[in-house]
Amino acid sequence: MIQNVVPQLTFSFHRHHLIRADFSGGQITSDAGLLPLRAFDERHHLTRDCAACWSDPLLQIIADQKLGDALGSQPTLSRWENAPAGRDLVRLHDRLLEQFIALCGQQVRQRGQILLDIDSTDDPTHGQQQLSFFNGAYGQHMYHPMLIFERHTGCLLAARLRPGHASSHARIVPMLLRLVPRLQAAFPDVPIKLRGDAGFALPLLYEFCEFFGLQYALGIPANCVFQRRAEPLQKQLKQRYRRTQLPQRSFSSFRHRAGSWPHQRRICFKAEHTAAGTNLRFLITSCPGRASQVFAFYNDRGECENRIEEFKNGFRADRLSCHRFLANAFRLLLHAAAYNLVNLFRLQLPQPWRSAQIETLRARLFKIGARIRQTARCIHIHLATGWPWQDLFQSAAHAINSS
Repeated sequence: MIQNVVPQLTFSFHRHHLIRADFSGGQITSDAGLLPLRAFDERHHLTRDCAACWSDPLLQIIADQKLGDALGSQPTLSRWENAPAGRDLVRLHDRLLEQFIALCGQQVRQRGQILLDIDSTDDPTHGQQQLSFFNGAYGQHMYHPMLIFERHTGCLLAARLRPGHASSHARIVPMLLRLVPRLQAAFPDVPIKLRGDAGFALPLLYEFCEFFGLQYALGIPANCVFQRRAEPLQKQLKQRYRRTQLPQRSFSSFRHRAGSWPHQRRICFKAEHTAAGTNLRFLITSCPGRASQVFAFYNDRGECENRIEEFKNGFRADRLSCHRFLANAFRLLLHAAAYNLVNLFRLQLPQPWRSAQIETLRARLFKIGARIRQTARCIHIHLATGWPWQDLFQSAAHAINSS
């Protein structure tokens, strides 16, 4: 009988013991920390529900394979990305909202508010990709995805891929029309607020928010009427700066009705005067309260930019390299589903881990070295003894098991 001989390597730099190394360690992984994430996914059927959105039965199979079985090759994955039809993408898109309602309902009711942050972002394209166009605002050929986040939970409720030359506000009302009535039906007593930058200064969006009873605060570009209304306060700040040589800032508001508007709307503005001169910023809003409070509410939307950065950099959501536009739209939704899976998972973790970035979770929770040993009855996973974040792993596992 011929036995396989495992080559051994010998090292003599350790003065206390001779060191021998070979390649008989068995199944080894560097990602053992994904076990709590997989358990969370299985408990709430997030990936399984997403897989159920495909009309192709073959695509409904999730990765639940035996040790050592080969996973999909790159050509297989490419065919998979190009397989879904438009109706599959609509179902997957709706699943993002349904998972938020199912898993965050208690938190929403306790907080008593849903806050929608809307924003668009650039996604550079390369080569002959369908509906890739040059966007002058970004100075590049690109796609122009639209994203809607819920501020308090960080969940991504909607993600739509758009052609590169789409304006910032393109398709925002149809997206909200699919989103808001379902949120109001699920949380009838919870008010919904909305924020967006000046790219969303769209009368149709104001009317939508007012029709559905949403409080909104949106940036709006300056014009000669706005500047004339702000001029008295601007002059006061300028005189005060000359007298004190200290930076000056003040807030105020007025009512305004453009020619195409059915009624007056509130315009809040911030006036600043420093050594660099005067700076004016305007908002259109239905929110009550002092103008300074409205601006504080609006400025908090910077958190949305952090979420977009994490979505793009932490989950590689800007890697839409397929030729077909529909395949790239599907890939964007896959990234969205992955983002929400991790985001919903970290909401179950102890504080302060609920606000940890994905890179922090990778380094301190997911990337754990382990040896895998399979017996007839069980798979044993021996985690690294010296792992410094053992308490985090154990608390994550306990939190998932008790949720």
